[in-house]
Amino acid sequence: MARAFDITTTSPTLRLDSSRRGEVAFTVTNSLGRPVRGRAVIVPEGTTPPGWFSIVDETERDFPRDGTHVFTVKTAVPASQAGGEHGFHLLVVDQANPDEHFAEGPPVSFRVPAPVIVAKKKIPWWIPAAAAAAVLIMVLVGVLVSRRGPAEEEGPGTGGSGPPVTEAPAQPPPPAPVLEFNGTSTYVDLGEPLALEITGPITLEAWIRPTSADTVQNIVARGYTATNASEEIALRVSGRYYQVGSYMTGKPYAFAYMTLPVQDLNRWVHVAGVYDGQKWKLYRNGELMSEVDQAGGGAYPLSARWAIGAKGGGGERFFKGRIRDVRIWSVARTQEQLEEGMKKPPDPSEEGLAGYWPMNEGSGRRVVDQSGNEAHGFIQGGKWMIPETAQDGGTPPPSPPPQQ
Repeated sequence: MARAFDITTTSPTLRLDSSRRGEVAFTVTNSLGRPVRGRAVIVPEGTTPPGWFSIVDETERDFPRDGTHVFTVKTAVPASQAGGEHGFHLLVVDQANPDEHFAEGPPVSFRVPAPVIVAKKKIPWWIPAAAAAAVLIMVLVGVLVSRRGPAEEEGPGTGGSGPPVTEAPAQPPPPAPVLEFNGTSTYVDLGEPLALEITGPITLEAWIRPTSADTVQNIVARGYTATNASEEIALRVSGRYYQVGSYMTGKPYAFAYMTLPVQDLNRWVHVAGVYDGQKWKLYRNGELMSEVDQAGGGAYPLSARWAIGAKGGGGERFFKGRIRDVRIWSVARTQEQLEEGMKKPPDPSEEGLAGYWPMNEGSGRRVVDQSGNEAHGFIQGGKWMIPETAQDGGTPPPSPPPQQ
């Protein structure tokens, strides 16, 4: 993998002013030995919200051979934000080959001070005194009433006697079967069904249990060809990132990134990518983690297959771990809809549901689409597993009964 860019910064720390604003500059130098068009992306660290940051001027720029650009990142923290430590770094990619030619800048950290609390006015002395007197009167009345003798209360059983009746605790449901993706050959081929011919706004989501963050691993994707036109729509794990985005020859390229937390390995986590007509947005467990502009982008009309756990048609970008409850929508789902949908299966009549694969069959080679569009998938390699526990390191949602 060629080193695409050299990135330095004016300071590894950012100091916010009294209005909670600040800026820092990154110097980016083309190291590919040829002219290239590069795109800069801000990657927040941890739970730092992406909406705090913006890049001054264009995020995409033409670099001559050995050419340099300066990208200035501005930070604006809301006045209500609690104090704490935060950080981010700059990622720059080659538009023509973003998966192979990219570079990460040094991390920049900053501290958000605690909000200024305005002192409250003192309460006049007579208000708490009056309240205390009222409470005292209520206590005295209660004592007098209690001396009259309360009526005997009947307990459970005959005549109020006998021990209380207790019910046996509900047993948790048995673990649902899951499909194990081995990272080398397993994937689900979805083909090119009419229901998945989506252009513009789109939502991709799934519950995943990754066991590795190495290499590029597609969760659900359409296309990608390593030679000629490298075109793709993908929600994926790439190196130590979650990513979602799309690119097509002659069209705008954009991927939203967030650092994959180490604690996500070997645990169930919900990831989703939404293109709303202007931006790609990346969510983790219902929380917005990253966003990037892509006017006129989103789902492109690619001449390529869809797949779960690899590139369309298989062959590479294999996922390692487990995947469940995959959904593709032809509309941009809101954050509220994503949060609610994490807890239960979707209604097939919901607007824009193009495909829904619970992936809980437990046997056979077919993965049933329960959206009603019959975009069924077919397993290539892999094996069904019964987790040792219902949670299995996390809490995936309940799924509907399997359909064969």
